Amino acid sequence: MLPYHPALRFKQGEYLATGKLARDIQRHIQPRFILAPPKEKDPEKGKPLTEEEIAVLTGERIAKHWPLYPAYLDAQYVAPFLGDGGLKQLFRIAQRRNEQLAVVATVKDLFNPIYRDFLRSSAPRIGIYLPYEDVDVDSLLKGVKAIGCETIECALFVDFTKAPLSVEGVSGSVAGVFDMLGTAAQWARIIFQGSSFPTKNPAENDSHCSVPRSEWQVFLDALNECSVPPKVIGYGDFGADHGEIKFRRKGGGSAPIRHIRYTGKKATFVFRGKESGKQGEVMRAVCERVLSCGEFAGQGYSYADDIIWRVAKGMSAAGTPSMWREWNMAHHMARVVRDLGSMAGVTFADGPVSHAAEQHSLFAD
Repeated sequence: MLPYHPALRFKQGEYLATGKLARDIQRHIQPRFILAPPKEKDPEKGKPLTEEEIAVLTGERIAKHWPLYPAYLDAQYVAPFLGDGGLKQLFRIAQRRNEQLAVVATVKDLFNPIYRDFLRSSAPRIGIYLPYEDVDVDSLLKGVKAIGCETIECALFVDFTKAPLSVEGVSGSVAGVFDMLGTAAQWARIIFQGSSFPTKNPAENDSHCSVPRSEWQVFLDALNECSVPPKVIGYGDFGADHGEIKFRRKGGGSAPIRHIRYTGKKATFVFRGKESGKQGEVMRAVCERVLSCGEFAGQGYSYADDIIWRVAKGMSAAGTPSMWREWNMAHHMARVVRDLGSMAGVTFADGPVSHAAEQHSLFAD
C-alpha cells in the first residue's frame, strides 16, 4: 500500500506542509511535485518567477523542505517556457539538492534525448505521466526503449482526474487500465492519481458541506478487481484539492475564501466562514466548527490538527490563506498515510499537542 504519492502543486502551502509533517509520516510519502509556469505569481516573491528563478528557487525549496526522501518533479507545465536548456538547469540543480529526486516525463518527452541526462542511477529511474484516457501502450514501450530504460525501472503516474469517479462501476474501468499496463510489462509502480473534489468551493457562505472521497473508494475497489499484485499499485490524489491543473493567474482584488478543508475517512468536509467580519474572529469560528463536527481526528494526529485546535481556542493567530491551505494539505496527507498504513499493518505515533494554560489562584482554598 505504502508509499503514498500525492500530486502537489509546488506552491508554498504544499511544500511547507510536506516539510513540516512528522518524520514517520514523511518516510511513507513520495510526492509528485508539479511546477507552475512563469505566469503564475509566486507567493514568496510576490511576482511571477523568471526562468533563472524557477530553476534556482525550486532547488532551494527542495533542499529546505524535502531533501531526505524520494520524490518526483513534474515540469510539463513549465517546459514550454524553459526549453531544453532551462530544463537541464532546473533538473541539474534540483537533483543536486535531493539525489533521490526522479524526473517525471510525458510519453512524448521520452523521445527527447535530453531526458537521458535526468535518469536516476537507481530505480525508479524516471516517472512517466499518463492521462488515463490517452494510454497508448505501444508508444509507451517504444519511449521507454528510446530513453534507455527497462520498464521495471519506471514508475507510471496514471491520471484519472477526467474519469467520472463518482459513477457506480467506474472502478472496473480503472482496474482494466491497471491490468492493461500490468500485462504489457513489469513496472516499478503503477500509481493511481485522481480527485473528485470540485473545482469551485462547494460550501456556501457561513456553512459547511461534505464531498465524498470517491477517488479513495474507487482505488480500493479497483485494487481488489485487478490482477496486478497490490505491492505494484500505488495510491495518489491531489491532496485536499481538485485535480485540474490549469494555474490560472488571478487578476487580484477578490477576497480569499475563509475556509478549512478537513479530510475524514470517507469524505472531505468544507467549513466556510462569513465573508464579512474580522478575519481572525471568522477563522476562529471556522476552526471551532472543525473541532465540534464529530470528525476531528485529535490534536496529535498531525501538526496541522494541533494548530487548528490552537486557533479554535484563541491560542494562535488565524493565519493566512496560504497557511489554511498548508493545514488542509498536512492533515490530508497524514490521513492518507495513516489509512494506507492501517491496511499494511503500519502504525504511527501521535505527535506533540498543545495545552491550554490554567490560571491558578494565588491563595490556598
